Amino acid sequence: MTTVATVKGTLRKRSVRIGLVVLAWIVLAFVLRGLNTLVLPTSENTPFTSVLRQAAASIRGNRTQSGAFIYFFNPIRAFVESFIEVIRAVISLPAGNNIIPLVGWLGVVAIIGFIVYATSNWRTSLLAMGLMFLCGVLGMWTFTMDTLAMTLGAVILSLAVGLPLGVWAGLSDRVLAVLRPGLDLAQILPTLVYLAPLALFFLIGTAAATIATMIYSIPIAIRITSHAIRSLNAGPVEAGVSMGSTRWQLLTKVQLPMAKHTIALGVNQTMMAALSFVVIAALIGAPGLGKPVVAALIIRDVGDGVVAGLAVVFLAIMLDRATTAAVARTGTFVHESGRARTRRRIGLGAAFVAMVVAIVLSRYELWAAVFPPNLVMGDTIASATSAASEWITTNLYFLTTGFREFVTVGFLNPLETMLADAPWYLTIIMISLIGALIGGRKAAITSFVLLALIVLTGLWNDTMVTLAQVLIATVIVMLVGVAVGVLVGRSRRVERWMKPILDAGQTLPAFVYLVPVLALFGPTRFAAIACGFFYAAPIVVRVVADGVRDVPSSMVEAATAAGSTKAQIITKVQLPASKRSLMLGANQGLIFVLAVVVIGGFVGAGGLGYLVIVGQSKPELQGKGLAAGLAILFLGVVLDRIAQAGAGRRGRGDAA
Repeated sequence: MTTVATVKGTLRKRSVRIGLVVLAWIVLAFVLRGLNTLVLPTSENTPFTSVLRQAAASIRGNRTQSGAFIYFFNPIRAFVESFIEVIRAVISLPAGNNIIPLVGWLGVVAIIGFIVYATSNWRTSLLAMGLMFLCGVLGMWTFTMDTLAMTLGAVILSLAVGLPLGVWAGLSDRVLAVLRPGLDLAQILPTLVYLAPLALFFLIGTAAATIATMIYSIPIAIRITSHAIRSLNAGPVEAGVSMGSTRWQLLTKVQLPMAKHTIALGVNQTMMAALSFVVIAALIGAPGLGKPVVAALIIRDVGDGVVAGLAVVFLAIMLDRATTAAVARTGTFVHESGRARTRRRIGLGAAFVAMVVAIVLSRYELWAAVFPPNLVMGDTIASATSAASEWITTNLYFLTTGFREFVTVGFLNPLETMLADAPWYLTIIMISLIGALIGGRKAAITSFVLLALIVLTGLWNDTMVTLAQVLIATVIVMLVGVAVGVLVGRSRRVERWMKPILDAGQTLPAFVYLVPVLALFGPTRFAAIACGFFYAAPIVVRVVADGVRDVPSSMVEAATAAGSTKAQIITKVQLPASKRSLMLGANQGLIFVLAVVVIGGFVGAGGLGYLVIVGQSKPELQGKGLAAGLAILFLGVVLDRIAQAGAGRRGRGDAA
């Protein structure tokens, strides 16, 4: 009886039941291998993709006749494009017969320096000007200015929409409930999915790229602004109400001033999101640094790609450090002394005069208007980078090709075989069962319905190829993220050492990772996995570290007093106590990995990302590209709902 009870108790454990489901899945996939795999050659369409292709052709043909375009889409496109072109005319786009824009490079550097100094401090101002100068040294000045203009324009438009909606959502539960599904969807949806539909309605170019960037950035502004309003201390708000303040007075005199620090943080995050998307939006004609990155990826030119990528890095660091310093300044409540205030006013006056002088010089002196060619070192850096890349791949074969083949042959190929070469109905049933065990009935039903919809798109096999890459990359991210996150959470010294690396990792646009990964691992499926790892690892490390750090010190002290070793404290106390953070890290890792793996179509990953890219370049496959975007969305929702439901159960102390 004791043995039977033990077996029953073991089978009640969710982890054991999941393991049994996976084992049955492996066996059945091997037995039924090659049956009902729904393989579809890239050149062929399904009934569903044919319908989408015809719909896309109809939209293109009626763009000048349909009332929806004449009175809605075309006016929006004209307004957005005009707004961005005004900014570009100031810093990057020559007007008329001029050879330079309104403000030359020296004037732009001076304007950036003055604005950063006025909103933060002189050290950050010098850093910002230095980084902008380095973009010119790379030979990427005009591209950088185009990207900066696109980013600033998209941020201004995004904040014009996001801040009012965020304040409204912060004040009204009903508004937040209405907006929440869209905000959740925006968090799940990979960036690549936006591009094709928006290009279809707004044409390839500046307008479509800006609107796509806004769709990506506005939810961030809404979420952070809403959180800022809702997390305020109730005391001052209640005091304002008791004194008879109107709702408008309460908002403008109490709530917004108290929330300005968090709202400023929202501006920072909105700007970084916009920059990240503007680079990717080069796929639909956005001007700027994304163009040389895409060109380098297409022809596998590592040197030029790294140069363009470095310019993106410098611009991203400049924007991040400048806005972060401004956020820190809004959060300080220490008033400057009279002498310090006087010095700052003198400094601001001197900086303003220097800015005016630089602007005038950039209008009348060629060396200050056009970045001096003798200072440009882009070709030299590109050649050195290409040589270094070739040396690494030749002499460190075991670290590049060796590791790539180890992961591909040992793990990716078997998993892809299990997912893509098994019958589609078997995979749907098994994923739904796992969803039920992890997240309950709701997660199972959601998984079953959305996976069935993927079958209806006709892109099941390509979806499974993408899923295999996502799962392998997520496993690697979690293994490394948990290990590093534990070290960061347990040691302040390690945290200080890792902070710049994590900050840089979260600052860089996902597109930038493609170039060095392509150089190291070549155009392969593993390159997409590596990109997903580098993009998702920083957020996973931070989430795990926060979870470990939040474990009550009394639990750790009790384990230490009982004679536990460090390894025992980590494995028996801190990790079990931070299960919710681990599940949240897995959720965020999955979503971040999916967002980048689909971009891996540029580096030979295949799957859904490749179909989206092919659909952009071949009209006869545009329907297939649109269907691939839908499949990516459905897959992302399935992964997110299962992981979120699992995290929720862990948080409620569900017995596993």
